[in-house]
Amino acid sequence: MAELGGKGTTASVEGSVGPGGVPVIAVGGEIDISNVESVRAIIDGLLDGHSGHAVFTVDALTFMDSSGIALFVQIHNRLGSIELRDPTDIVRRVIDITGLTDTFGVIP
Repeated sequence: MAELGGKGTTASVEGSVGPGGVPVIAVGGEIDISNVESVRAIIDGLLDGHSGHAVFTVDALTFMDSSGIALFVQIHNRLGSIELRDPTDIVRRVIDITGLTDTFGVIP
């Protein structure tokens, strides 16, 4: 697991492989402008060589600003499909407000 810190902001990223070789990436903590590039670098490394679909478990993601949304949009555009599993209420609200619930395939 990679622990990434910014100006008072900490995120964690951990990857595994699910059924059918689908990347499963757990993202926790907070994603904002201060650490999004570090989070992106770790995720890009975990997704290297993969295409088509990835699953993100975000049940431990307690905060995400627009830079986090932009990160997931870019990953979606790169792969073609992502799934966000078990978002916290605050993260779910950000996704709903941006109208990306169906795009991301948010699973309760």
